[in-house]
Amino acid sequence: MDVKYIKNGKLNSKEILEVFKSVGWNKEEDNIIEAFKNSYYITAYVNDKLVGFSRAISDNHYYTGVYDVIVMPEYQKNGIGKNMMNIILDEFKGTYFFLTYTEGKREFYEKCGFKDNDNSMWIPR
Repeated sequence: MDVKYIKNGKLNSKEILEVFKSVGWNKEEDNIIEAFKNSYYITAYVNDKLVGFSRAISDNHYYTGVYDVIVMPEYQKNGIGKNMMNIILDEFKGTYFFLTYTEGKREFYEKCGFKDNDNSMWIPR
């Protein structure tokens, strides 16, 4: 499978929402482009179809948060998510990485090198 990865490229809100919906997530169209533009993001295309993306926010020195590593179900298990993670890990190497993950995705992030941290907290929305 030929996958094209683009860093901080052109965005189409309808395509992004389609990827979110493919994994059961609902986002609002009116602010999705702004959320991406306030992030470092990677989009993954197969035959000009958006099949996945990942986002990160970083201070480029100390900390990087990873968000929304999503690949449409029919394209999962092809290394797309792992390749996007590797791009992020390389882009911000030398920083501490952190993330939260959805149920059932722990093993994926462990394969990417993430480990548990007992010293983290969050405020649910």
